[in-house]
Amino acid sequence: MKLFKTLFFFVLITSCSSIEFSRVAPGYVEAFKSLNTLINGYDDNNLITAELVSKIPYASLVMNIGNGPKGLMILESKSREITTWVSADNVYIVKMNGKIVRTAGLTNNLDELLHTVDFSDLLNIDTNQTYIYYASFSEPKLYNLKLNAVFSKGERKLFNLLNNKIYLTLIEEEVVSEELGWKILNKYWVDDNSYIWKSSQTVSPKIPQLQIEVTKKPS
Repeated sequence: MKLFKTLFFFVLITSCSSIEFSRVAPGYVEAFKSLNTLINGYDDNNLITAELVSKIPYASLVMNIGNGPKGLMILESKSREITTWVSADNVYIVKMNGKIVRTAGLTNNLDELLHTVDFSDLLNIDTNQTYIYYASFSEPKLYNLKLNAVFSKGERKLFNLLNNKIYLTLIEEEVVSEELGWKILNKYWVDDNSYIWKSSQTVSPKIPQLQIEVTKKPS
């Protein structure tokens, strides 16, 4: 049974790699144009508000890269655990239960992430286990980089999100590449059902950490 579960998650992640990124559909472009919300170049303090988010007829999130400005992304598609999010300037992120497993439109992209962690149940993650990931990147190309990941569980606190007030528990993920000497700390803030509302995720050694907050949850 354990072997089947492991293979099941690898199949899900592998199938995600077959997603074809295309141009933003015209309806999405018009939605962004009408709101003047791009991934960068705008003052997020005056732009992305709870009132604005409530008027958008799509699931949405806000994301910033490193110390850059916040930008709005909307849900382009959802298939089981896989969600694809897109910005007006054709930046894509693909998440599996909240974990980024693929990107497009960045200067260095995550092409594929293979793992066996159930990110839909992080509250019950085994903090005594070391998990093995394999990551592939483009620009420049790097295939099947082995990563070791260990998890720890933090406190449950009340958070004031942009469009929600909710108790969230911090789950930290320390990821290490012995080959590159690369070490990162990803953070996930999950509700009592293990849904990831906020996260800080590093997807590439060449890209600053992505800060993400879900503003309207996919149905």
